[in-house]
Amino acid sequence: MPSRSFCSRLSLLLLVGVLGWFPSIAAAQTADDAYRFSNRFPAVGTRATGMSGAGGVGGWADPSAPYTNPAGLGYYQASEISGSLSGLLSRDESTYQPSSQNTGNNATTRLGHLTGIYNVDTKQGSLVFALGFNRTSAFDRELTYSGESSASSITDTFLPFGEEFDASEDNGTINIDVFPVIPFVAFQAGAIEFFNSRFQNDQYPFLQAVAPGRSIQQDGTVTRGGSMNEFSFAGAAEVAPDVMIGGSANISYGTYVFENELTETATNPGSSDGYSVVVGNRLLEGFRSMLFRERFTSDLTGFNLRLGLSASAAKHVRLGFTVETPTWYSIDETFTDAFIRTEFGNGSLTYGDDSDEDAARGEFQYELQTPWRLSTGVSYTRDPFLISADVEFVDWSQTSLDADETEFDVTNENLEEYDYVVNWRGGIEYRSENGLSLRTGIAYRPGARGFDFTLASGEETDRSRLFLSAGAGVPLSERLSLNAAWMQERSKDQFVPYSSVTPPDESEAIDVPFIDEDVIRNQVRVGFRYSF
Repeated sequence: MPSRSFCSRLSLLLLVGVLGWFPSIAAAQTADDAYRFSNRFPAVGTRATGMSGAGGVGGWADPSAPYTNPAGLGYYQASEISGSLSGLLSRDESTYQPSSQNTGNNATTRLGHLTGIYNVDTKQGSLVFALGFNRTSAFDRELTYSGESSASSITDTFLPFGEEFDASEDNGTINIDVFPVIPFVAFQAGAIEFFNSRFQNDQYPFLQAVAPGRSIQQDGTVTRGGSMNEFSFAGAAEVAPDVMIGGSANISYGTYVFENELTETATNPGSSDGYSVVVGNRLLEGFRSMLFRERFTSDLTGFNLRLGLSASAAKHVRLGFTVETPTWYSIDETFTDAFIRTEFGNGSLTYGDDSDEDAARGEFQYELQTPWRLSTGVSYTRDPFLISADVEFVDWSQTSLDADETEFDVTNENLEEYDYVVNWRGGIEYRSENGLSLRTGIAYRPGARGFDFTLASGEETDRSRLFLSAGAGVPLSERLSLNAAWMQERSKDQFVPYSSVTPPDESEAIDVPFIDEDVIRNQVRVGFRYSF
């Protein structure tokens, strides 16, 4: 009779290390996640959001200047306090290839920005300082999907290979040690089982709860949450008539939360598949369902510098340039690689719900370095219009990860496959004689790999993002104004619930489901500006 033996977290990691396996602590340390952490909104602040961020690099007196081009602070003629609240509504329409469709919705409200501008009295030129907070990105969205499959199951990926388990006999009892974390959890939770009869016949001894070819219903939810923020200290000075230079020192910080949950349910639970699990003197049989859950939380803290120049190139025309150093992030991650519960006709088995069942839990620290960013922009002002545009160059292949505990050779090689991109923004602002302002803008963020995936329709696409925006400003008094903005983000994505592996004793990799995502996120900002 097989007996489930429990390895402590320390002994488990030692066994994994001896076999040349790294523990599954790298849940978030993928190329895609490094890219996700580094991406951000094209605009912060209410006025800038209404124009998709266009105008900032050229240089303007706006609270968003420390974020786009600090030299723009030099155009301020008075001191100012401004702030805004930001609401984000996310809609994720999913297609479980080939046919099933679902929709997930998510809504959050946070502080959008809070900035203080101090204009120093000078006899000549200008000298302006700023201290501000900006929410620079948000990860909030929820994917739900469902579909029927007989091609594969996530339990196929739980099976350990020959060097990943050890079986020994002691007085008629078979003791089994499973070394890698997720197969270990799956074995403890009854999602895979050791069959002694197969072992004695020199066959591969493990079977998965969902037999190959068996039809199952797959229902999943993927939740992402958290945001990135930037705290800036900036200053600008007029070094020649209508020539401004500026800089900002920025602390970037935030949290990313990821949770993936998948339930597989037998579509014909009454059928006999011969799968059973021995637990002490009990025999659990008649597979009904299996729940798998993984989760990690990444806390990021980083630092960068931003330097800018803005000058009048001709009448009504301003040109600006910005250089931003890499952001050097330190990331602390807590994770649960696997929680599994398997339901049978006469009972259930779970691993991961008790505090001492911690084989799949842990913490990890690593560093992320983002690429340099180079921007240039132009604005044309002639009453009642402001027309502006800018471009930003980012070479994503320069992103890198590092840690003391492990190597990131494969991840960094994947990051080297990323390419450079040229982000662009354009916007228009109309100001009436009574002070009413109307704004609109567009921004585009190309995908960094050109081609990422193929949709169910056969279309080849990437993770590029298109932003459309509109906004308005109303003066409430000579010093106080109210501003509002809306910005919509459109993108496509694809989620794969589990890897396409070749199970032990099989010659071909399993076919896995692909979940196509059509993501629409609407951001609404409402804020004020008070000058003094």
